[in-house]
Amino acid sequence: MTDTKNILIISPHPDDDVIGMGGTIVTKAHEGSNFTIVYVTNGGGSSKEGNYTDFSKEEIIKIRKLEAEASLQMLLDNPHQAEQIFLDFNSSDLFENPELYTKELNSIIERKNFHEVYLPYKNDRHPTHRAVAQLSLEVIRSKNRKFDIYAYETWDSLPVDDETIYVDITPYYKRKLSAISCHKSQCAITPFDEGIIAKNRYNAVFHKVNEKNKMEYAELFLKL
Repeated sequence: MTDTKNILIISPHPDDDVIGMGGTIVTKAHEGSNFTIVYVTNGGGSSKEGNYTDFSKEEIIKIRKLEAEASLQMLLDNPHQAEQIFLDFNSSDLFENPELYTKELNSIIERKNFHEVYLPYKNDRHPTHRAVAQLSLEVIRSKNRKFDIYAYETWDSLPVDDETIYVDITPYYKRKLSAISCHKSQCAITPFDEGIIAKNRYNAVFHKVNEKNKMEYAELFLKL
């Protein structure tokens, strides 16, 4: 992955950006890159646990947006390096009216010269993640422009081979953990903060066979 100025991150839900690549965001920010993060769905359909059981869908949507804003600030020293775009779709819109999303994404891509695009893994078990990946790729590849496109991992691991890209997030994994922990409404359902940091640790430990690894935590990417 080369150093770039404009990076587009496509996040199916208001937390997938930091779950999938929170450490890489810090790394790229320190290199001077700017980010546009597109949150496709509003997350209003998520389960409700703990202190959030009695909240309405509208209240959950508002909470999740505030969590996403607070979460990103944990990763950036300069908040002006990132623009957050909340498209506010329901997950069902991606399956019933996919053209609504593809039209929005097309407009976003036309407004700025992006060098790198990050999106969820197309074979992730979460149906919304898969739909976002497929629809996003259709739009991106329809452009007469060259993008470096990378898939990040959330629920499921990426396939590992000689082409797998490892990003050492050892210096920043605590910042990533703090960022994910901002999503309190979701961590009340599933401890994503614990799970993804454990996955990042696993990635680093098993990076090389029969060799001592210098990395302690790593995020994985698949170039598309």
